[in-house]
Formats: sequence, C-alpha cells, structure tokens
Amino acid sequence: MRPAARTTLLTGLLLTTIVVVLGVAVAGITWWLRAGLREQILHREGESLYAVTIMQRALETESLGEMGLTGDDEQLALLALQTSRLRGVLGVQVFDRGGRPLAPSSAIIQIPPPNPEEWQILRALKPVVRFSAHASLEKSYGWENEPGQPIPLLEISVPLHQPEATAIEGAAHFVIEGKMIAREFELLDQHLVRQAGFVWLLAAITVVTGLGWVLRRLARANASLQARTEDLVRANRELGLAAKTSALGAITAHLVHGLRNPIAGLESYIEEQRDAASPVRSGAWSEATATARRMKMMIDEVVSLMQEEQSGARYELSGREVLALVASRISAIAGEKKVQLALESEGDGRLTNHQAGLVAAILTNLAQNACEASPPDAGKVRLAAKSVTGGGMEFFVEDNGVGLSAESRSRLFRAGQSAKPGGAGIGLAISRQLAIHLGGTLELVTSGSTGTSFRLCVPPSSR
Repeated sequence: MRPAARTTLLTGLLLTTIVVVLGVAVAGITWWLRAGLREQILHREGESLYAVTIMQRALETESLGEMGLTGDDEQLALLALQTSRLRGVLGVQVFDRGGRPLAPSSAIIQIPPPNPEEWQILRALKPVVRFSAHASLEKSYGWENEPGQPIPLLEISVPLHQPEATAIEGAAHFVIEGKMIAREFELLDQHLVRQAGFVWLLAAITVVTGLGWVLRRLARANASLQARTEDLVRANRELGLAAKTSALGAITAHLVHGLRNPIAGLESYIEEQRDAASPVRSGAWSEATATARRMKMMIDEVVSLMQEEQSGARYELSGREVLALVASRISAIAGEKKVQLALESEGDGRLTNHQAGLVAAILTNLAQNACEASPPDAGKVRLAAKSVTGGGMEFFVEDNGVGLSAESRSRLFRAGQSAKPGGAGIGLAISRQLAIHLGGTLELVTSGSTGTSFRLCVPPSSR
C-alpha cells in the first residue's frame, strides 16, 4: 500500500474511532441523565400523593365525628376509602405502624405490607415509589379483573401521620395505573434522544473539523519534510559521485593539459607535410590531418565542459541550440567528406547547460561516426531533437550509409571493439556511459542498407 493511501486509511480509522467514542460517551451521559430524570419524576409523584394524604389526614377529625369513629385504626381505614377514589388508583391498602393491614369492606386488591427497608424510609417521612412498565395485577396482587395484558403500574407507599407529628401512625400503599407516567417517560426519552443526537453531531463536526485541520497541517509539514529529505538524499548522492570522480577528474585534467599543446603542434606538422607531399601520399596525410583535428576538437570539448563545471554558471539551451552547437563542431569533417547536414527540432524542450554539454559530446561523436559512414560526395546526416511528454527530450542521429554488420551490432557499445579500420572502439562506449550519467539511454534504432539511426533519450532535469 502506498504511503499516501496508508495515511488516508489511518486518518479515516482515527476519525471513525473518535466519532464512535463520542457517540458512546454521549449515549452513556444521556442514559445517566435519563435515569436521574425518571427518578425525579417518580419522586414528584410520590411527594404529590404524600401531600394529598397529609391534607386529607388533617380533615379526618371532622369526618370521624360525623361517622362516629374515634380510634386511630378507624381513621386510617377512612383514609383508605377516601384516597381510593383518586383518579387512576387501582387499589390502596393502609397498614398500622406494626405492619398489620386495615382492610375495609371496600378493599379492591390484596396488597402486601412494605418490607423492612421500605419501613425504614417511611419512618424518615419519605415516600417510596416504584414503577413497572409491564406489570401483571393477577400475578402481583391476585386481581381477577386482569385486563388481558401487562400494563404500566405505579406503586407508591406514603407515611401516615398527623400534620405536625414526626412519628408515623402507619403507611398507605397505592397501586396506580401508570399510563400517564409511561407516556411522560416516552416523551422524555424522545426529547433526550433528539438532544443527544444534536450534541453528538455538533461534537463530531467540531472534533472532525479541528482534527482534520490539524491533520492537514501535519500532512503539509510531512510533505515539506519529505521534499527536504529528497533534496538531502540527492545532494548526498551528488556529493558522493563528486567524491568518487574527483580523482578521475584530476587525472583527466592533467592528461588533457598535457595533450593539448602536443596535439596542436602535431596538427600543424601534419598539415605542413601534407602540403609538401606528393599527390600519391597527400591522401594519407589528409587522413592524418583529419585525425589530429578530431583529437584536438575532443580535447577542446573536455576543456569546455570542465570550465563550465568550475564556473558554476547555470543556464538553459533549447534542442535547436544544442544541434547547432554539434553542427559547428563537425562542420570541418562534414566539409571534407562532402556530407550534407540537416537539423530538425520539434517542441520547446530545454536542457540545462550541464545536460547540454554532455548531450553535445554524445551527439558530436555519433555525428562524426555518421559522417565517416556516409557515402563519399552523397552523404546525408540528419540531426533531430524532439520534446517528449513529461519534460524530457529525444535526439536522433541518422546517416545514409551501408549500415552496420551483424557482428558490429552484436558488440556495439563495447570498449575495444570497432568496425572502423584502426578504431579504438571507445567512442560509443564512452557515449553510452555519458548517457547513463545523464540518467538517459543511448540505443541503436535501425541499421541497414539505407543507413543507421541512433536515439538518445534524456530525462527532465532535476535541478
């Protein structure tokens, strides 16, 4: 997997994890709030019923005088009769402080007394409230008029005492139909779900937006760091190459310096001998003059490249300018061989001066070979430059000679192998090495009875 794709996947997983964690956190908080709010609603119901019983208890004294009842148990029984008429009450049972039920003749259902834990709460003058969303009256209280299916049921136990007293006289346990409470719980849940969804969405958008901004900043910083790393790697590679070739460069410079003047003197001597030679031997002297001139031109090319490298100058040349430079270098041999040069350029590709110098050296060697391979008095050499997609360039050198033999093609670009009489076989080998140094390729395209064609491919400059 590519680094960019892996980074995108990890970012997506991170954002998804954060959103899920936020959802779980919001759901947990919502559930906690839901439980607290439900408890408050049930507490409200218990306190309301507790307040009603206290109010009724305050009015009992009057009612007892009219009914002829005087005891505490009778008062509590009367309270059961009065509160059983409240809306939604399915049953009520009053217990004295000892937990004994006081069951009047109008008792609706059989209700067990509060357990010890509930009595402890009731003695603290606090109501006990329980709610069941799916309760069965038949199973819990033995009511024969079972409605046929479980119903929501609210059970409230309240302490019974005088309005100003702190000691309870008993307790009343109410069984109330809980449809209203169930509906209130349902509305509460809907409201909490909407609020939780809004909070989760808002938090997710905020976190994802903030984290996305941070990740984009990190991605830009990472891209910048990678670019700097690549620059450092390229610089180290160039420094390593410079270190490896520094010794060879020093030897080459010394060799070129030592050969330049002797070659110039040799050229002058050969020309003098050619002018003084007989017509029979003038052809050999002319060949020697051309060879000396070619050696001098090659040395001049090396010196020119070394001077440009040392100067540190940076500029660009078009393909046509490179071809014109090559043509000027081989104009002498082309004139002697009566070879017609054709220059063609296509596209707007450009080379740095470093590339152009090496390309010109390669093309010059190929063009010289092409001139020598062309037929006398009818030779044609084509030099072409072409821009390619991606920013690179292609160069072609073609002649109309008889082509290379199968044996020559099989050992092409090998040092020490040459198809020319007296050739050292290093021209094409050096040219190919220079092409590799450029990061490009040099290859034979065609070779036959109609001529030979070479192609040099140069990648775009990384500088």
